Amino acid sequence: MLLALLAMTSIGLAADFPRGFFVEDLSQQAPVPAFYNLETHQLQPFVFRQAYAGFIDILWDQNQGRVFFSARVTPKDPYRVYLKSWPDGEENAIYENPLGPFRFLISPDGRQLVVQVMGPSAWPFLAVHDWEASRTIFLGQGFSPDWSPDGRHLLFLQIIDNSLPSWLAEYQVETGTTTLLMKEPVAEAVYADSSDLIILKTARQSKTCDVFQVWNRRKDSFAPFSVDPAVRRGKSCPVQREMNAFPGHQFLSFKESADATDLSEQTLVIADTSGGRLQTIAREDWDPKATAVETTTLAIGEDPLYVLSADGTGERLEVPKARFIRYKR
Repeated sequence: MLLALLAMTSIGLAADFPRGFFVEDLSQQAPVPAFYNLETHQLQPFVFRQAYAGFIDILWDQNQGRVFFSARVTPKDPYRVYLKSWPDGEENAIYENPLGPFRFLISPDGRQLVVQVMGPSAWPFLAVHDWEASRTIFLGQGFSPDWSPDGRHLLFLQIIDNSLPSWLAEYQVETGTTTLLMKEPVAEAVYADSSDLIILKTARQSKTCDVFQVWNRRKDSFAPFSVDPAVRRGKSCPVQREMNAFPGHQFLSFKESADATDLSEQTLVIADTSGGRLQTIAREDWDPKATAVETTTLAIGEDPLYVLSADGTGERLEVPKARFIRYKR
């Protein structure tokens, strides 16, 4: 009975935290981070307890009511990841790296970060940081990390000997070990709705038909991910690029064009994990940027910035006087 009550309390508390994402508020004399509430469709001021010289990423963990952000206090300080409870908690540094600026992703349970650091080498390096245990595991050179939906695995493209090609690797949280998954180079990869299914493009595939495939690891089988029927019949072959998974991995997005040389008509395709196309967005509508801001919501464009549902239902809403947060050197 007590456990059930605690579970209900936890659910109730989680429901009190609003859906939304962080942007730069352009209505201020100097742009500052603000929270766009997807329930009220209003831009809300967000107060930090100290001033920062610059922000790179601000991520909202709605389930736990926590804000993770990377910034530095002065231009001479290293960048750090800070943790702040919603809405006005203390700002505590949980990670820093003196080698250079970095991007980071939170694991689904919010306990670990994967950081991609641009240091002195030609390629970035990756590390997984357990902020509760203050433990960091170095993964080597690589890029494009992607947490599995259950948070037990991390997929990334590994660089060996400081040069291309890139190789598909996976870090296992439980064992703290990394394994190369394929014997041939891979250009892009993300998880589908489980760690058994990976949407990827191998170097060999990109030379024959430049589209994404689904790799079933249990069966070691490949199938086209999301292509028109004409492609299946071999009559045409578009170029697909930049596969990204929404948080929760219910939806995915990628860019598609007729060929690799002309990207002026490049469209943004939103699909479910089976490859079914939910909507296609023209370049003039999503350019210069499109990103998933929560499990079911996409933000596109800039000046103005719009939000829309991943499945194409509902109206497209303008976020006035706002833009994606820009990293300023």
